[in-house]
Amino acid sequence: MDGTPVIIIGASARAAAMSACRAGWTPWCADLFADADLQRIAQARKVPIESYPEGLLDALAEMPAAPVIYTGALENRPDLVAKIERPLWGNPPEVLRAVRSPQRWTQCLHEHGIPCPPISFAPTTAGRWLTKPLKSAAGYGIQPYAGQPFNPRTHFLQEWIDGASCSAIYLGRDDDTLLLGVTRQLIGTPWLNATGYHYAGSIGPLALEPALEQRWREFGIDLARTFRVRGLFGVDAIVRDGVPWPVEINPRYTASVEVLERAMQTPFLPLHRSAFDARGAGGSPAQVVPAIHGKAILYARKTFAFPNAGPWQAALKGDVDPDGAAYADIPPAGDIIEHGRPVLTLFASGPTVDEVMTKLREKAEALARRFGG
Repeated sequence: MDGTPVIIIGASARAAAMSACRAGWTPWCADLFADADLQRIAQARKVPIESYPEGLLDALAEMPAAPVIYTGALENRPDLVAKIERPLWGNPPEVLRAVRSPQRWTQCLHEHGIPCPPISFAPTTAGRWLTKPLKSAAGYGIQPYAGQPFNPRTHFLQEWIDGASCSAIYLGRDDDTLLLGVTRQLIGTPWLNATGYHYAGSIGPLALEPALEQRWREFGIDLARTFRVRGLFGVDAIVRDGVPWPVEINPRYTASVEVLERAMQTPFLPLHRSAFDARGAGGSPAQVVPAIHGKAILYARKTFAFPNAGPWQAALKGDVDPDGAAYADIPPAGDIIEHGRPVLTLFASGPTVDEVMTKLREKAEALARRFGG
C-alpha cells in the first residue's frame, strides 16, 4: 500500500483505476464518463466525446508527473500514445502498429502452426465472413459480411468461426510470458440489451484441460516474442472443438483483468508495472481461485435519465472495497443515457460459470425493469 500515483486514460478508466486501488496506488483518470464510483476513488476528468481522444492529452497536461497506463481503444492511436510525455507503463507506438496489424499477427500465428481465421482486404463470395474495422474496440463496427462494399483502408474481412467467445490475459516480460487466465466473453447478449458483436462482460477464470491450456499459452508466448508485447495484454479467440482460434489482439489492460483479480484475490498492476519499471513486483499471481467471478454490462434499451435511487447506491457509500462492490461504472444521477449506450456494470460470483451467468442475468433483468426496458 505505497500510494504510488498513476495516471489512467482511455475510453473508460474505471476498471483500471479500481485495479490501481487494489494495488494500493493513487489513480488520476481521464475518460469519456467520469462515473460516480470513479470519482470516489480518483481525481477524474470527463473528456467530451467531440474532443476524444485528443482531449485526453489536454487532461493529462493538468495531472501530476506520474506514469501513464492507457486502456481500451488507445491501442488504435499510436500517434497519440507517442505524444505522452510521461513514463509509459504500456506498449510503445511501434509495438502497437505492429501487433494491431491483422496481416502481421495472423502471419505470425500461421508461421507457428497456430490456427486462426483467414483475413481478406478484397470482396469475396466464398464462405462466411465478418467485416471488421482496422481500429476496432469492444466489438463496435463488426458486422456480418453479405457482399456490401467496404473500404480496405479502414476495414477488412475475417472468416467467421463458430464457437464460444473467450479471452485470455497474459503478462509479457523480457524473460517470459505468463498466461494469467482465460474468461468466457459475453458478446451481443440479448438480456443485456447488447447488439451485434458488442462486448458485454466476462466470466472466469475458466477451468482448462491441459491441452487447451497449452494452446492458449503457446500463442501468447509467440505473439509476445514476435512483437515484443510487454505488460498485461489480451487475446480474444473463438474456441471450436477444443481449439482456440485467435481473432483479435489487445496489447493493453483489458476489461476482463478485474474479473481475474477478483477471482484470484490478487492485484495484477504491480506485475504490469514490472514489465516497464524495475521497481515493480515480479513473480506471478497465486492460482488459488475460491470462486468464479463475472461482470456484465447493461446497455440502454431506450434513452432515459439515470435515476437517483437504486441498488447501486451501496457501491457509492462507506469504505471503497475493490472486490466487494456489486455495481460499477455508475453514472451520476440525472445523466442522459442514450439508447444503445452502456448504463452500468454489475458483478456476481459463484461456484460455476453457469451459476454466475444466472445471477448476472437475474440482476440485469431486475435493473432493466427498473429502467423501464
